Amino acid sequence: MIFEIIGFAAATHLIVDFIDSLDTTESLPQKPFKCEMCMGFWISLFPFVIQYGTTGFLMAPIVGILSDVIYRLKNRI
Repeated sequence: MIFEIIGFAAATHLIVDFIDSLDTTESLPQKPFKCEMCMGFWISLFPFVIQYGTTGFLMAPIVGILSDVIYRLKNRI
């Protein structure tokens, strides 16, 4: 379970970083497509709810927060 959370957070960071590098400022809204926390929540919500049931509602925000932590740690370097 912990590896899935870390994996979803890392994948979310990569997806948001890729979307942000496309320079589509006019066509995509800021949230959820360019926000690490929002995108992490929405990407992981449905797979976790399907796999773990109601516990998935608790795991999805953790992925969003962990994805934002990865983003902040990367920007410090």
